[in-house]
Amino acid sequence: MVMVAAMLEAAVVDKLIPDNPARGVRISRAAPCAVDEDEIPTLGEVDLIAEYIAPQYRLAVYLQSGTGQRPSEALAFSTECRRSGFVRVRWQVSAKARRDDCRSVFVPLKHRAEGEYRDVPVALFTPAPATPQPPPGTSWTSAIPYAWRRC
Repeated sequence: MVMVAAMLEAAVVDKLIPDNPARGVRISRAAPCAVDEDEIPTLGEVDLIAEYIAPQYRLAVYLQSGTGQRPSEALAFSTECRRSGFVRVRWQVSAKARRDDCRSVFVPLKHRAEGEYRDVPVALFTPAPATPQPPPGTSWTSAIPYAWRRC
């Protein structure tokens, strides 16, 4: 609103309008929009989601709930991202990963240059990044989507 009021005041000075309709208008400062704790899934609810989702996406469920990663970041997770107490996020899966004209499945993080990263603390209840296990009866090679496999 400050910018709009300043522009209108400049228009008054330049005699483009007779008065500034924004003069004296106050915008209430709302508290920052915090996350509603009732909307955060419990560990039991996260486990339920992971139980019913396709096996190749289970790790992504735990990464998103335990670290707050975006889906594209969780899908780009690899063992080289693991650190003691945190996850180093460097890549995300490209939105064009399934298109024929995709040159790279992995791209730098949103608003980051290649080589930049962010360190994300891991919640205490996040077992998946610390000790990933393939679904029963499979290996990681068969369980992980093609985009996750880095050669």
